[in-house]
Amino acid sequence: MLFFQTLSLISQSKGDQSSAVIGNNDDFFFVRDGINILKKDFNNNTLDSLIFNEKYPSKSFKLVIQNNAPVIVNKGGGMVWKVKNDTFTRVDNSFDHKMTNASSVFIHNDTIMKFGGYGYWSSRNFITYFSKTTKEWEIYSINPNSLLPPGVSSVNYSYINNKGFYFSDGLKSSPKYPLNKTLNEEIWYFDFRNKSWEDLGTSKSEYIVESQILKLGNGQMLVGSTYGSAVSNDQVYLYDFINNNIGRLNSFNQIFGIDSAFVANDSLYNYRNNNLIGFDLKSYITESTSEGSLYVDTNALFANLTRFTGVAIILLFIIVLYLYSKNRKRPRLSETGFRFNRVHYPLTEKELSILKLILYNKRVESKIILKEIYDSELSVAQNNRRKVEIVESLNKKVSTTMNINKFINSKKSLKDQRVLIYYSNFRTDFVL
Repeated sequence: MLFFQTLSLISQSKGDQSSAVIGNNDDFFFVRDGINILKKDFNNNTLDSLIFNEKYPSKSFKLVIQNNAPVIVNKGGGMVWKVKNDTFTRVDNSFDHKMTNASSVFIHNDTIMKFGGYGYWSSRNFITYFSKTTKEWEIYSINPNSLLPPGVSSVNYSYINNKGFYFSDGLKSSPKYPLNKTLNEEIWYFDFRNKSWEDLGTSKSEYIVESQILKLGNGQMLVGSTYGSAVSNDQVYLYDFINNNIGRLNSFNQIFGIDSAFVANDSLYNYRNNNLIGFDLKSYITESTSEGSLYVDTNALFANLTRFTGVAIILLFIIVLYLYSKNRKRPRLSETGFRFNRVHYPLTEKELSILKLILYNKRVESKIILKEIYDSELSVAQNNRRKVEIVESLNKKVSTTMNINKFINSKKSLKDQRVLIYYSNFRTDFVL
């Protein structure tokens, strides 16, 4: 089974890149070049040069586009820089607390959001936002009935415009051993519409050494392993959170290093040595071959289990109801006769006595039945004739009611041919 555990921070090549694209939208992109951040259009024309006179490496901050303007957000602390007079200037009332190192920064409804991060031997599991009023980071309130994800940092994530936020992989801190970090094996989704977290299931991935990651939007990202500065053709994959799928890209142009590429206008761009090259992104996506699910969908499993359990309970109820109904229709003794199909059939006292003997015994000798109905005022011959008449009357009543050929049968004893034995092949049909 193919799958990968990947860490988003590794998507940056070692060291801080000069002339690297650090942010973009569909109209322009930004390149860091020393203390300058160049704003360029997609004809590679420089539109503006902005000063960012800070020594933070590019991997420690995130450039986002807010209201069509660039904003730099420090991932580890609360610092936020906006452009004033061609210079990125601090606008926050926060400080470099270093509590959210390797956090995830994105824009939601024109608001800067931040999730997760590591600091002071622990990891965050909540979302904060940069308040336009207080100029500080505030907790983003969620549904009080929501599940809570683990505290994580360095996750792979994808924001779906105005809808939700996916994350996978990353590192978790051990509560008992804070210095120890383990790979996060869960995939979570935050729905901004109902402000609730959802545990999508267990990641099926393995870790790719020196992986590169490129966010494509729409819940998709490219993941590949690198050898030097090139990307191996047979190890570039498309992660699709929304459709829960991994696709292997059948071809990937070697000129692209995933970490030096970016996406805009449905195209895949590479900016290198002041050259901008673009390719149609869909040609890569549509040619991918599915490699299976991205995660074990617990919701689907639970839904299937619920449906199976529901159907099983209904079937069990139907079976029990059927057996109960069938059992109610079976013949059974009463104080004055027997019931069959919920209808009562009366018997004489002597008939009922003989019926009990037949039902409670596999075989009944003629003399025992005779003893049961014997009348001392009658002769032996009269009692024998009376026994035969009662047995025949009982047999006719029960056989007709149950729609069978003959309820009571008789035969001679194998031990003594002079002894007559009465028995019934339908005694087990009665509820005793």
